[in-house]
Amino acid sequence: MEQWVWDQVEAILGSGVRLAAATTGGGSQAGAWLLNHPGASRAMLEFQVPYGEAALAAYLGRPGPHGAETETARAMAARAFRQARAFAPQGPVLGLGCTAALATSRARRGEDRACIALRAGQEYRLVELRFEKGAADRLAQEEVLSRVIVEVVAGGCGLEPVPALLPGWVSPVERSCAASPELEQLLAGEAEALELGMEGGFTLDPVRRDRLLFPGSFNPLHQGHEGLARAATAQSGRGAALELSVENVDKPPLAYEEVWRRLGALRGRYPVLVTRAPIFAQKARLFPGCWFAVGVDTAFRLVDPRYYAGGVAEMEEGLAQMLALGTRFLVAGRLVEGRYRTLEEVEVPARWQPLLAAIPESAFRTDISSSQLRAARG
Repeated sequence: MEQWVWDQVEAILGSGVRLAAATTGGGSQAGAWLLNHPGASRAMLEFQVPYGEAALAAYLGRPGPHGAETETARAMAARAFRQARAFAPQGPVLGLGCTAALATSRARRGEDRACIALRAGQEYRLVELRFEKGAADRLAQEEVLSRVIVEVVAGGCGLEPVPALLPGWVSPVERSCAASPELEQLLAGEAEALELGMEGGFTLDPVRRDRLLFPGSFNPLHQGHEGLARAATAQSGRGAALELSVENVDKPPLAYEEVWRRLGALRGRYPVLVTRAPIFAQKARLFPGCWFAVGVDTAFRLVDPRYYAGGVAEMEEGLAQMLALGTRFLVAGRLVEGRYRTLEEVEVPARWQPLLAAIPESAFRTDISSSQLRAARG
């Protein structure tokens, strides 16, 4: 073992910090350095290598695929941190996660890369490594990755930084993000919903019944959202809360950092409920008696069986459940493919009409969308 590695590991083991770690696809050499050092048990609680996809899915507690990306490393670090705290209830602990796609003998789309996440007391430290294709073999990439893991762990232990010298074929990018146990639990599938209150704190036990919810992506929140929230509040007599689902029917799940970024822009402006409920029938079961403020484009989809995997039967079952739960939709007009359309144009069978009520154009109309704002910002 070279002297730099020996000194760093010796300092880590003497720091008083306990570590649980998991790596997949690469970084196992760091485990060997940490575990094979005299006195390793002073710091090391466990070092897991869930290498196959099934093993990684079991470790994270949810099905994949789990790509070699920052969100996978972060989820692994969160799980490792919980393991560390369970094994060492007192004193400082760290959770490390690493996922990598290193040089291989088979053809693979995408660049050689690795993502490292360290979960400490109040934050994540995130490091991405990009390896120049063909510049080094797998063993060389593994050596560099493991050195960076050791450096990241040493930093998490509060040690004076001694940077690992990286060759020119490695491009590192580093950043940090605040850690929220509540958001971690939601993304891990251990909670159904959480609420970000107006004071900025999270709760995993939000008020469920008889609320006015405004579901959306809020990327970004704009004057159209705020105008609709005001109109729906005036019509219903209920205070509006935003609802952000981290899972979507036709898009990948939102990563922790993206959810945190959006919540940061919403904090203090509205209460925000974060769920894993992409469809309205699921939202209605989570929040019985709730009313939803939506645009007319959502109303069109709500009563169109083409938007349901199970066709007419699934649509009617979901609508019947919502009707029984006291769900209602306050529907605002909106530009759809360049034409302003309202609830009057939605063909709603008579039995489902009690579910929907129109917000008059005189109460609200704003011809703006988040996608237009994002396009304008480039």
